[in-house]
Amino acid sequence: MTDPLAKKILLVGWDAADWKVINPLLGQGLMPTLDNFINHGIMGNLATLRPILSPMLWNSIATGKRAEKHGIHGFMEPDPQNGGVRPVTSTSRKVKAIWNILTQRGFKTHALGWFASHPAEPINGISVSDLYPLASAPLEQEWPLPSTAVYPESLRDSFAKLRVHPAEVTEAAILPWIPRAAEIDQEKDKGLQSFAKILAENCSIHNAATWILRNEPWDFLAVYYDGIDHFCHAFMHYHPPRMEGIPEEKFEIYKDVVNGAYRFHDMMLRTLLDLAGPEATVLLVSDHGFHSDQLRPRGIPAEPAGPAVQHRPFGIFCMKGPHVKQVNESTAQPCST
Repeated sequence: MTDPLAKKILLVGWDAADWKVINPLLGQGLMPTLDNFINHGIMGNLATLRPILSPMLWNSIATGKRAEKHGIHGFMEPDPQNGGVRPVTSTSRKVKAIWNILTQRGFKTHALGWFASHPAEPINGISVSDLYPLASAPLEQEWPLPSTAVYPESLRDSFAKLRVHPAEVTEAAILPWIPRAAEIDQEKDKGLQSFAKILAENCSIHNAATWILRNEPWDFLAVYYDGIDHFCHAFMHYHPPRMEGIPEEKFEIYKDVVNGAYRFHDMMLRTLLDLAGPEATVLLVSDHGFHSDQLRPRGIPAEPAGPAVQHRPFGIFCMKGPHVKQVNESTAQPCST
C-alpha cells in the first residue's frame, strides 16, 4: 500500500543534455521553465562513466551501480541461443532498478521509455518500454503496438492510442524548427524523415507520461526522453558556428534544429512540472553531454558505437522540491566545465 506520508518524486531523463548548449539559451530567455527550475533548486554537472554509451549509463542511473554489476554494457549483448548478438533488454539487467525496489516497498511507481526496458516490467504501476513509441508499420496499416510494450496488459489499447506516428508530423510542427523545409529535396536529403521520427517518438513518450500524471496515483515516476541525443546526432553538424565542409545552404536550413530541440524539451518539462505539482521533488538529469563547438568530430568511426565520439563527458543535474535548498536567484551562476 502507498505510504500516505511519502513525498512524490519525478525523475526526468534528457539524454545528452549539455550546459554548453543550455546556458546561451537560458541567457536569451528561451528556456524559461528550466531557468525557473534552476532558480528554485540546485544545478550542477554530472560526470559520466566510460565508455560513454547510453544503455549502460541510463541503467547505472536507474540502479546506482556500474555496468559490471547491472549487466548492461552497451547496445548489444551475446545471444547464447544462436551464438550471435541481440539488443539489450530489460531481462539483461542483473540487479533491481529503483522502480523494482519501490514496488517491493508498496509505492505506486511508473517507469516510461527507459533505455533497455523492453519487455515492460511488472511493477506496482505502469511500465512503458523503450519499444513503445517506435513505428513498426505505415500509419495506414494500423501501426501495431509491440507485444509486451506496456504493463499492465489491460492498458495496452489505451496507450496505443497515445502514440504519434511520424506520418502525423505536419507542417505546423516542422516549420517552427525548419522554416525553409520546403526547399529540401526529400529524395536526396532524409533530414525531414529523421526529424519527424525523433519528434513523434518523444511526443509519444510525453503523451504517456502526462496521461499517467493526470489519471493515475503515483509516488514515483521516471520518464526518459532520447530526443536531444537523437536530434544532436542527426543535426549537430549544422549547429552554429558552421563547420568546415558543411554546405552553406544546408546549414541555413537545419541550423536551428538543435536549439529547437532544447526549447521543445523545456516546453515538455513545463507540462510535467505543472502536473506533478509544487510538492513533488523533481530531478532532471542527462547521462552525458554532446560536443557543440570546435570539438565536434569531423567524422564518425564506422562501427556500432562510433557516434559516441560526439558525446561530451559531462551531463546535467538539476533538482528542486520542498526539501531542496534553493539557489539565490541573484547569485546563481551558469554551470561550466
